[in-house]
Amino acid sequence: MRSKAQSLGFASWLSTRLLWVVVGAAVFSTLIPVSIGAQSGPSLPSVNWTDLESAVKTAKSQNKPVFVKVYADWCGYCHKMDATTFRDPQIVAKLNGQFVPAKLNGESSKRITLGKQVLTESQWAMSQGVEGFPALIVLDSKGRTVVHYPGYLTAPQAASLLGDVSVFLKGGGIDKLGSFLDWAEKRQQG
Repeated sequence: MRSKAQSLGFASWLSTRLLWVVVGAAVFSTLIPVSIGAQSGPSLPSVNWTDLESAVKTAKSQNKPVFVKVYADWCGYCHKMDATTFRDPQIVAKLNGQFVPAKLNGESSKRITLGKQVLTESQWAMSQGVEGFPALIVLDSKGRTVVHYPGYLTAPQAASLLGDVSVFLKGGGIDKLGSFLDWAEKRQQG
């Protein structure tokens, strides 16, 4: 008694099997997005990012601080923060409500105008002391640097930083309290 493989010839049998596998995979792959899409809930909240130029203008008119995320396209931790920290509902609410969130590519040659100063995004990042990515910088409503945090922050760490910055700014900021880092150190000791 001959097997199917012997009667069709092995190559023909194999190509028929492969065709069914490919057809089955194609049909199955078209069903996956539909079933996942049908079951997915509401989308996660997101930060209303803007460019630094617009953020500085808005901050002045609304008397709000600017939160600047300095990133690079290749930066894995930048992408990780986008997917985690900057999707956390508490962080999103705080950034969108109490700050003017801006993002800036620290390696970009895109020109920006801040007041009378024209420079590239990369030059601005270097002027802030950015040496790696991500870097998080908070400016007061007058455009002065309050704090520069180099590196990745989890949502709880970001919540703590944003909370401290808010208390510092409500207490008078740079004009009344001086350096944020000195203030934070005294606060922690006292």
